Amino acid sequence: MEPVLKWLDFTAADRDKMRRVLDLFDEKATVDELGLGTLRDALANALFPGTSSIQTRLRYVLFVPWIYQALERNNRIRSSTVASEARKVEVALIEALRANEDDEGLIGRLAKGALRRLPSTVYWVAVVRWGIFSPGQSQSWYHAHFDAMRRGGDDARAADDPGVVFTRKISWHPGLPKAPSDFPKVASFQLTPQEAEFVRGRIEDGCAGTLLAHLAASPFEPANSFWGDAAVESATPTIRANVELARRFSLHVEGAPLLYNLMLAEALRAKQVEESIDTEERIEHYRAEIAHWASSEGTEQPFAPEQLWAFMAHRGDRVPDRQKNFVETWAKRTAEVGPEKIADDPDLRRLIAMRETQLKGVRARLTNHSRLLDWKGSVGVGRMNFRWSRVRAMLRDLQAGLVA
Repeated sequence: MEPVLKWLDFTAADRDKMRRVLDLFDEKATVDELGLGTLRDALANALFPGTSSIQTRLRYVLFVPWIYQALERNNRIRSSTVASEARKVEVALIEALRANEDDEGLIGRLAKGALRRLPSTVYWVAVVRWGIFSPGQSQSWYHAHFDAMRRGGDDARAADDPGVVFTRKISWHPGLPKAPSDFPKVASFQLTPQEAEFVRGRIEDGCAGTLLAHLAASPFEPANSFWGDAAVESATPTIRANVELARRFSLHVEGAPLLYNLMLAEALRAKQVEESIDTEERIEHYRAEIAHWASSEGTEQPFAPEQLWAFMAHRGDRVPDRQKNFVETWAKRTAEVGPEKIADDPDLRRLIAMRETQLKGVRARLTNHSRLLDWKGSVGVGRMNFRWSRVRAMLRDLQAGLVA
């Protein structure tokens, strides 16, 4: 039976926050088996504010306001209809983008009219965080106040400083480049130099002091891992400290899902009547992966969770006691026995099993035979990259636009 989500008495902001959470379930690469996702996301938000794991191409942050600007100019559109009218344009935009040779990252390529998560919902966090949507409110709030916002759209006065406009009612940043005359019938992901300069300026102003703003101003080609990016060397001490914390945390906890998958493979073998080559190969695979991880982890100083807790406290993010205990126990025991011995350490195995039960209850794979049989051989493995693959793609779009 499909679960039904009811909004009850949530505010518009609550609904938008819940939708962003639900987006994580749609991202195949985002699997949080051991409850570390909030720590990962806190670091990602500090490094790359305004981004998410399902964003793809940078020019969407302009497509969204251009669509709504056109709707604001249409006197027939009301607050009650703006969401459905925007959806029509966003769906039509799919076909316009499909006509380009460069359609990598096209949202809705397969779903088309059945698309559930529209680009405007995916990128709203960016247009707000980067200061493109001036009121800084949720998309639901904007829809509810659409009539009032449109009436005040021309109520602006210039400041003494050229190029700066003050207003309490204007919807979009006054420096937003105009949409091409043939948009949205014709569209591509290629930014013009003017558009790229605008977006870079919004990132630098709206995200000052973050790695995202620093890299947006960098001429270097983004590296495969952001902690290996040449531009990081010239970043501020705070940015470099956040990068190092993300790097060290991601390496340290990478061993936990590897051990979890090894335990699943062994549990599956114990339940099988006949010996399975696939299961034996999986066990060998995860033991080899743990050994490979241990060769890197063993060269590092023991991970100090206190640095992570200080980072979370500075951001005002609460760390649940069970999550904190898991990370601290994992760090302490790994340091005691050595990374190379975690595969057979009974204390760490009990820790993994306990953590899964805390998170999933009766649906824990290690204790639920039917759930164990659903395991496909790999779940939740891989090093945290804090959305870097998505951010790197958008930075490349930015650099391409600046030199176009």
